[in-house]
Amino acid sequence: MNLSVKIHHYAMACSLLLGLALPAKQVFAESVAWEQLNKQQQQTLSGIKDRWHELSPQRQENLSKGADKWANMPPEQQVRARENIERYKNLAPEEKALIKERMHKFRQLPPEKRQALRERWKNMPPEQKERLRNRIKNMSPEQRQQLRERIKERRMQRHQ
Repeated sequence: MNLSVKIHHYAMACSLLLGLALPAKQVFAESVAWEQLNKQQQQTLSGIKDRWHELSPQRQENLSKGADKWANMPPEQQVRARENIERYKNLAPEEKALIKERMHKFRQLPPEKRQALRERWKNMPPEQKERLRNRIKNMSPEQRQQLRERIKERRMQRHQ
């Protein structure tokens, strides 16, 4: 698997865990009242309870779905997710913007292309996934920038 796809998957995972990658299937006209959430959703989302009414209906729906997804994650996946969330919080604004941009591009791909990328990630051996996670996790900002530049160069070469 080429490195740009691996980084794309990492960015997708980070964004997913932050509730950014849960596309709404429809626009909801009404807000989701806090009381409509089940106990598990309320517990997962307790950190934003006081701001819940300020969120858009679409955002509320996305977060409630994300809370359901969280509740069904195996514990080891939740640990990795928490680590990813903490790492995301500590990223420079430029790096966060890059992740958001990649997620936007991913959502613009045709469904079959997105599915192919998901399958590729799903079928990747766990050891290879872990090596990728660790490699990216341990990169310096300069190394990440160099990696982004190499990815851009490869993209340009493919499109020529």
